Amino acid sequence: MKNIKLKEIKELFTLIVVVFAIKTCLLEIYVVPTGSMEKTILVGDMLVGNKFIYGMRTPDWIGIPYTDIGFFIPYIQLPKFKNPEVGDVLIFKYPRDKYVKYVKRCVAGPGDTILIENKQVYL
Repeated sequence: MKNIKLKEIKELFTLIVVVFAIKTCLLEIYVVPTGSMEKTILVGDMLVGNKFIYGMRTPDWIGIPYTDIGFFIPYIQLPKFKNPEVGDVLIFKYPRDKYVKYVKRCVAGPGDTILIENKQVYL
């Protein structure tokens, strides 16, 4: 009986480690926080983001989630399989709020000049 309980605890721990590894390294579910892409993606929609395609990064902070208790660590950027192209939907950390992930569409690439006039984007 004791041996079965220990085995179940080990299996549960292994499952938790695997789930966190997948969330950290490969895929993550994001909720759209703003209505800036309302014609295609609505506020509150859930997206599955692929962290691997544009060059996954190891975590840069270790601590208690949703608190400021923790510390920053050096991170490593892994090789990317593709560069972002015009029209791709990108998910990134909002610089002013580290808990919010923004979902935006790429409208230009390196070297492009952008003009925004009357809510129209011109390249």
